[in-house]
Amino acid sequence: MSSNAIETPPLAAQLESLSALIRRTEPFCQRISAVGMYIFMGLVILTFADVLLRYVIGSPISGSIEITEMLMSVVLFSSVAYTYWRRGHVSMDIVTGKLSELNKNRLGAITTVWSLAVVFFCITCMGKYAMTTTDTTSVWNMSYKPFIWFAVFGCVLLFLAMLSHLLDQLAAIIRGGGMGSAFLMLGIGLLGVALSVWVAVERLPGISAPAQGVIGMVYMFTMFFLGMPVAFALMGTSLVFIASLRGLTAALNLFGTAWFSTCSSYTWAPLMFFLLMGFLCFYSRFGEDLYRTARNWCGHFRGGLAIASVCACTALGAVVGDALVGCIAMMTIALPEMRRHGYDDKLAIGTLACSGGIGSLIPPSSNFIIYGVLAEQSIADLFIAGVFPGLVCMACFIVVIMIMVWRNPELAPALPRVPMHERLVSLKTGLPIIIIFIVVIGGIYAGMFTATEGGGIGAFTTVFLALVMGRLSWSIVTSGLNDTGKTISMAFTVLGGAGVFSYFMTMSKIPMILAGVIASMNMPPMAVMFAIIVCMSLLGCFIPAIPLMLICVPIFLPLAALFGWNLIWFGVIINILVTMAGMTPPFGVSLFVAKELADVPLSLVYRSSIPFVLAFFLCLGFCIAFEPLSTWLPAMMR
Repeated sequence: MSSNAIETPPLAAQLESLSALIRRTEPFCQRISAVGMYIFMGLVILTFADVLLRYVIGSPISGSIEITEMLMSVVLFSSVAYTYWRRGHVSMDIVTGKLSELNKNRLGAITTVWSLAVVFFCITCMGKYAMTTTDTTSVWNMSYKPFIWFAVFGCVLLFLAMLSHLLDQLAAIIRGGGMGSAFLMLGIGLLGVALSVWVAVERLPGISAPAQGVIGMVYMFTMFFLGMPVAFALMGTSLVFIASLRGLTAALNLFGTAWFSTCSSYTWAPLMFFLLMGFLCFYSRFGEDLYRTARNWCGHFRGGLAIASVCACTALGAVVGDALVGCIAMMTIALPEMRRHGYDDKLAIGTLACSGGIGSLIPPSSNFIIYGVLAEQSIADLFIAGVFPGLVCMACFIVVIMIMVWRNPELAPALPRVPMHERLVSLKTGLPIIIIFIVVIGGIYAGMFTATEGGGIGAFTTVFLALVMGRLSWSIVTSGLNDTGKTISMAFTVLGGAGVFSYFMTMSKIPMILAGVIASMNMPPMAVMFAIIVCMSLLGCFIPAIPLMLICVPIFLPLAALFGWNLIWFGVIINILVTMAGMTPPFGVSLFVAKELADVPLSLVYRSSIPFVLAFFLCLGFCIAFEPLSTWLPAMMR
């Protein structure tokens, strides 16, 4: 018998064997995810064909919207389990990041038990919904049942992935701390589930709805800080406290429909399409073209490569619309060259980690899509409202770079000047981005298609241009679709949780009471705006961008309506604040991505990001002081 077999506790070995058995489903989950993403490409073709037929023969494809809605649910639930296998569901490591590996597994086992309980209720509630529903689509008369059952199937695969993870965590605890420690963690997890069920059943008698709302938010943030995936913390909190406020039956009925309804809503289709367009542009190397052009024009200035990166990120935002994709693209493209030319990492990494956020302002923007749906504002108006603020943000970044290299010229040496004819020739490499931007944004504002259709048209145009230019291969398309599937699954799982959470907030009456209290205090509007900025800036240090927006917008929107603020202008302010969340120490997602790609200490990334966070605050100040920066262009485009 080997020494390894002697040293391994029998129960740990059994748990690992069972986990390995469950892990055999991972390749199947990967294949299901791949099928779902190719179905998504079919939706892109369907959208393009629908718009084309509308203008060629004057007759669009009948029922294209409901086909899109049903297949959107297939896209999400085909990838939700594989995303968990890849640890793609967003969580906060505020506590776990500081723990030893053993203690990380201990706390992780507790939160995994809680997540398993949430997914179990998802399975049972959606299964009940599938059995009882008689809903059909209006045009094709398709039954919802098979699509809901597929959602249930996806959740079952997710449950198995979570269970495998829990078994591995318990085995690791047994190896490091003994069986008693493992059983203690499992018991704490189950006790937490039991207490939550008790709250849901007993309904916290004698406690008002607003007080339960406050308790629920504390409960939710506690789950966040302990490392439970954000989406499942939102779902679990909402289920428990909606049951306490309205009864268990009402909560379970809502829980059974909310996630499926969110991911099969045509309203959210632009987010899916524009995420796909962004990843396709990234894998088609259009970002490299932009950076090369900007470098040729700016590289001879001191700090010119950093300025070129900012300009390239701004231009790339015209097709990507996601801060994290922009960060990954520029870190991959520009960092090796900046290091090769002697740029200090304090300037290079800060520039590249933060300038991707500018793309969240330049249309199209995933943040604007989410805000537009939540605030019931025109996504097209929000897109165009971000143009001037995005350019102002770019200018603020450039000013910060110039000040930094003026104070310390050793941060960034100047490069030889590129001849003018080479600079002019390089301009043509930006044509694909210009074409995609004109097709998408121009088509939306010309009334040729909606913002939702614009995402599909943009993705189709990106694929077409990449094929014409010889930039796509089967492996590149597969990689792009894999990353898109992971991001879509993460985003729409959080959206599903936030959808239920918004019902809880409405039932608790907290937003309305907050608005009423502030109205009675006669606070100046700018004092309220300052409070919103402070609140979201602090939360943004700990909460990723999408959850931050989904949590805060329903709370602060009544305040904006109370003071009569222009909700397009307010959307720009919110977008800047949530974008900062991705690059604000200590838990900005872009900072962690930059650390991994640059292979530097996290403390260096933190220090390098601070000047650019200040640049975002400067841009925020301009946008608040000069409202027409956000409102003039949408008014002119109407």
